[in-house]
Amino acid sequence: MAGRNTEILVGVTVLAALAGVIWSVTALRQVRLAEGTQRWYVRFPEVGGLTAENPVTVQGVKKGVVKDIRLVPGGVVVEFLLERDLTLTRGSHIFVRNVGLMGEKFLAIDGVGMGAPLVAARDTIEGVYEAGIPEVVSQMGDALASLENLSASVDRVILLAEEKNTLRNSFSNVEDASADLRRSLAENRDDLRATVTELRAAAEAARRITAAAEPRVAGTFDDVRTTTAHVDSLTARVDSLAIILTRVATKLDSGNGTAALLLNDRKLHDQTQATLRELQAFVREVRTNPNKFFKVSVF
Repeated sequence: MAGRNTEILVGVTVLAALAGVIWSVTALRQVRLAEGTQRWYVRFPEVGGLTAENPVTVQGVKKGVVKDIRLVPGGVVVEFLLERDLTLTRGSHIFVRNVGLMGEKFLAIDGVGMGAPLVAARDTIEGVYEAGIPEVVSQMGDALASLENLSASVDRVILLAEEKNTLRNSFSNVEDASADLRRSLAENRDDLRATVTELRAAAEAARRITAAAEPRVAGTFDDVRTTTAHVDSLTARVDSLAIILTRVATKLDSGNGTAALLLNDRKLHDQTQATLRELQAFVREVRTNPNKFFKVSVF
C-alpha cells in the first residue's frame, strides 16, 4: 500500500514539474516576445474573420502577430505585436488581406519608414479592409440569384408571348418587312444607280472647282499676309510718332524752350499778343498811307 502511494506521489510530482516547465517556457517565450516587440493598434471598418495569432507581415515577410481584436463604436480595433526594429510612420498603410483558397486572413503592412514616425502607445492607425475570395464568392452568389430571377422573368415573358402568338406575329411582320424591302430595292435599283452616279459627278465637279480656285485662294492669303505686314509697319510708325509727341509734351511741360515759355508764362504771352497787334496795325497803316513812311524823289 505504501509503495502504491509512493508511485502516485512520484507521478503527481513529475506532472507538476512538467507543468512547471511548460509554464516556464511559455512565460519565458512571452517575456522574450514582449521585450523584442512593440504593441500597435489599428482600426478597421471590419476584419472579415481575422483572429488572434494571425500573422503580421511587412513587405511579405512575417514580422509580428495579432494579439487581440475588439469591437468599438464604428469599427474594430486590432492589437498586434511588431518587432521593435520596425517603426510605423504616417506613410505606412495596414491592410487585412487573404491568402490561399480558403481565405486565411493576415495583416499586411506597406510603406514602413515613409514619413514622420508614429508613437505606438498613442497613435491608432486607420487600416484598410480588402475583400477576399469568400467575399467575392458571396457576391457572386447574390449575382447568380439575380440572374436566376431574370431568367425566370424572361421565361415567363416568352411563355406569355407564345400563348398569345406575339412572337410568331412579330417574326411574320419582320419577314414581310424584309420582303417589301427586297422588292423596293429591286424596283428602284436603276434609280439608286443613277443617284449614285450623280453623287459621284457632283463630287468630281466640286473637286475640280476646288482645284481651280486653289491659286486664287493662295493669292488671297498672300495679299492678307502683305496687308498684315503693312499694318505692322504702320503700327510701328505710329508708335514712333507717339514717342516723339510724348517727348515734345514733356519738354513743353518742363518749361524749357520758347514754345514752353510762351505756354507757361502768362505775362510773356500777353506781351507777345500786344506786339503782334501793334505789328498788324503798322502793316495796315503802311498799306493805307505809304507816303507817310516812304518818299520817292525823281532826279
